[in-house]
Amino acid sequence: MATFFKIIRWPNVMLTILTQLVIIYGLLIPSGVDPTLNWWQLLLLVMATGLLTASGNVINDIYDVGIDQINKPQKLLVTKRISETSAYNLYFVLTVLAVICGFVLSNSLNKPILSSIFIGVAFVLYLYASSLKAMLLVGNIVISLLVALVILITGIFELFPSLTTENQPAFKFLMERLLEFGLMAFLINLAREWVKDCEDVNGDKAGGRNTLAIALGRTRAARLVAIFILGILILLGWYIYNYVYKNDVITYYFIVFIMGPLMFVMIKLWTTATQKEFHILSTVLKAVLLFGILSIGVIKINYYLN
Repeated sequence: MATFFKIIRWPNVMLTILTQLVIIYGLLIPSGVDPTLNWWQLLLLVMATGLLTASGNVINDIYDVGIDQINKPQKLLVTKRISETSAYNLYFVLTVLAVICGFVLSNSLNKPILSSIFIGVAFVLYLYASSLKAMLLVGNIVISLLVALVILITGIFELFPSLTTENQPAFKFLMERLLEFGLMAFLINLAREWVKDCEDVNGDKAGGRNTLAIALGRTRAARLVAIFILGILILLGWYIYNYVYKNDVITYYFIVFIMGPLMFVMIKLWTTATQKEFHILSTVLKAVLLFGILSIGVIKINYYLN
């Protein structure tokens, strides 16, 4: 059982589910929107996305066996804790269950076309693990887009099935907010993917992959990521100045839990040289993603308290 939770990367699965619940209960419902999904439809949505996240992690581990033997042999699961055949079977079961949940959900909303989202994501996750991940920049961009999609898919299923002429302005406003959070999740995750490439450069090179760290060298790639994070900080500063700076609580939250850690990572990337140090920076960026998601609820809670 411990191997099962490790291979599906249960913290990533829980982060996916938490993201959707925060959006629904921290943004959509407090905004006065009547939720389209009832309790069992919401359960199907979080199950579908959670299962897809889990299956993506499993197939990724299967294709990363050779590379993980170099980068993190102590954490190798496939072939060491679970056979490759069993891992493939687990991937197949998780994927099929995810697609079934998505199909049932879409049909219950009389929008069967929406089930194609889950089929498409499952296909892209397989392509990512089997080939896209080895391509310069392509794999990083694709997986970061899928991270952003977790945010957008919640709005799609909660808002669009009940879209009318009367509620269209409110729904448009909420989708724009979700697009903003989705863009920020995409950018931060993209930076994290590049940091992870710096961490895993030795195994990636042995595995025949072409990453930013291999193409430019670890040091130059790290400094390029630092400049990229500076761009994110400028964008966040602009957002705070134009939308939230009059609210002290939200402004401090963004500065302490999002901008502060990003600035720390940016500065450290100029001198970081070891695999352990890059792993720490990757973990910090993952925490920034979590705090970014929680900021959705923080903004709404603070609004009602004031």
